[in-house]
Amino acid sequence: MESSTRSFIAIDLSDQARRRIDTLVQELRKSDAQVGWVRTEGIHLTLKFLGNVAPESIEGIKSALARTSSHTAPIRIEPAGCGAFPTIKSPRVIWVGLRGQIGPLAELVRRVETALVPLGFEPEDRPFKPHLTIGRVKGRRRLQALQEILLAHEDFTAEPFDAAEVVLYKSELRPDGARYTPLIKAPLSGSPAQADE
Repeated sequence: MESSTRSFIAIDLSDQARRRIDTLVQELRKSDAQVGWVRTEGIHLTLKFLGNVAPESIEGIKSALARTSSHTAPIRIEPAGCGAFPTIKSPRVIWVGLRGQIGPLAELVRRVETALVPLGFEPEDRPFKPHLTIGRVKGRRRLQALQEILLAHEDFTAEPFDAAEVVLYKSELRPDGARYTPLIKAPLSGSPAQADE
């Protein structure tokens, strides 16, 4: 890691959730719409995108994440529903929704944001909308077919799982799609009582 690294902080999915989402993506692919689909192993819940991070900043990020995670209990999450931003009628990003302990999840995001401010990372000015990006629309061809399949799977669900750690990922953009490499893992080791404080 000699030069700056494109990085983000995220929560990984359970293998079971990935498999269910992969099944959904295979259905959506049948639309033959012009969508860049995210590799199943690359789907994650982004808490904060950091942009290019200098190597000397990594240690500070590691300490900040360790502090934050030690005051946060594991968070129960359930992938549920699917749709598109900004709307299904004019889709740009295809997503799977999340339900479960969204309050504690939003609080974790707030704590991560706060912990990183002293390191020079500006807080996000948009409200946190928990979702999993599964594809990005690249063109208008066969959009109606994609919309129909999305609407048919609005009640999609996957098994709930406990998010037990946050991960700092390095992101490498390659011709065959983005590759993500974990740099730091910080276990969510707080008690539920601590998390409510």
